[in-house]
Amino acid sequence: MAKAPDQKNAIADIEAQATRIRSELKVPKQNEVFGAAVEAGYLTALADGEVDAKELATMVRAVDLLSEGAVIEWETETLLDECAARAKQDGAAKRAAAVGAALAALGQAEAGLFFAALVARASKGIDKKEAEVLKVVGTAAGLGTDAVRDIVKRATTLGKEGEAG
Repeated sequence: MAKAPDQKNAIADIEAQATRIRSELKVPKQNEVFGAAVEAGYLTALADGEVDAKELATMVRAVDLLSEGAVIEWETETLLDECAARAKQDGAAKRAAAVGAALAALGQAEAGLFFAALVARASKGIDKKEAEVLKVVGTAAGLGTDAVRDIVKRATTLGKEGEAG
C-alpha cells in the first residue's frame, strides 16, 4: 500500500489541472482524440510487460475527469480492453507508432502524449521502458525529442510547481 499515495497524488494533480487539460482536448473529433490518448496511455503502462490494476484504475479515473463524465466508466473499460486486444494482435511497438500517427492526424500529439505520461507517472513514475514508448508515440506524432522530453517533464512535475525545493 506504500505506492497508493503516488496514484492519489497523480489523480489529485489531474483533478487540479483538469480544466486546463480539457481545454487542450476541446477539439473536433474529441472522441477519437480520447481514444488515441487512452491507447497511448495503455501502451505506456504496458511497457513493463503488464498493465496493473492501479494503472487501469488511474486511466479510468483520468478519462472520467478529463471528459467531464462524457465517457462513462464501462465505455473506458471497453476501450482499454480494445487497446489490449490491438496490442496483443499487432504488437505494442506497431500500435505505439499507429497511435502517434493518429494523434498527428488529429492535431493533438502533445495532448495525447501528455495524457499517456500522466498515466505512466501514476503507478511507479516513468521508467526507461515507459519513456521509450512515449518517445515512439511522440516521434510518430511528429514531435521532436525535445518536445517529447518537455511533455514528459510537465507530466512528472504537475502539481509540484508551487512546492519549495
